[in-house]
Amino acid sequence: MNSLNKDIRDIFFENVRNNFLKDKRSYILTNDADVFALKKIKSNKRFIDVGVAEQNLINIASGLAKYKKFPLVFGFCTFLTFRCYEQLKFNVASHNLNVKVVGIGPGYSFPHDGPTHHGIQDLYLMYLIPEFEIYNVSDNNLANLISNSLPNIKGPTYIRLDKGILEYNKEITYDLKKGYALTIQNKNSKTLIITTGILNKIANELALENKNIDVLNLFKFKNFNKKKFTNICSRYKKIIIYDESTISGGIAPIIENIFRKYKFNNNIFYLCSPDKQLFKYKMTRDEILKITKISKKDLNKIAQS
Repeated sequence: MNSLNKDIRDIFFENVRNNFLKDKRSYILTNDADVFALKKIKSNKRFIDVGVAEQNLINIASGLAKYKKFPLVFGFCTFLTFRCYEQLKFNVASHNLNVKVVGIGPGYSFPHDGPTHHGIQDLYLMYLIPEFEIYNVSDNNLANLISNSLPNIKGPTYIRLDKGILEYNKEITYDLKKGYALTIQNKNSKTLIITTGILNKIANELALENKNIDVLNLFKFKNFNKKKFTNICSRYKKIIIYDESTISGGIAPIIENIFRKYKFNNNIFYLCSPDKQLFKYKMTRDEILKITKISKKDLNKIAQS
């Protein structure tokens, strides 16, 4: 059993490494990115570092998948999506190939590097490719489940992976088929925060302080029971969509489309990153959340309004 008291990346990639060593059909490819858990297998011929050449990276992965291999690609999420979008759409998705793309660094998880590394639009960008399923990993528990389940997840898949020790949801029983989980449930709550990724931690903290709030972690975005999801949301008088991505680049338009389909129009509030590039450097993630007005304090203001 993989210990969950580690960096979320180590948990994920230790399971990837273990499966790689067991299954000779598995390949790991990267664009010159580096993770500690994979250092010992970098000399393996099935580990391919193509350098800073993302388009070629996806071409190689699609070729391997075409010949019944199981390629997993990893690198910074902004580089693996925007730089090679056409290759992802046509070479992988159009052929429905079993390629797993792991985007490291969603949201502001690399805050010092500016807008080139801010993953605040890649989620919806990948959602627009019909064949791609998307998972957004929020905590160590979910990272362990998804990485162990990779051999059974078929077809084009994009996985967003944060960093840090995120062991706050170890008691939650996640169901990959379900695609979401109520991570905090208080008695007679009237407000529901729908969130994803690392902001689930902030929402949970607020809900533990304010017993009138529940939290729903949405971590899968296509193949789940959307009607049942809407029925859960209908129990609440206020819905807050809370996302580190921009309002047009993350979960907001996905949830809007679901609500529109099922004619759900309760009070809905949005707390997402502004639709602009953030040219800020030498700042912590918490500082960025404050200046973009999506911090815990800002969330509490909407919840109390």
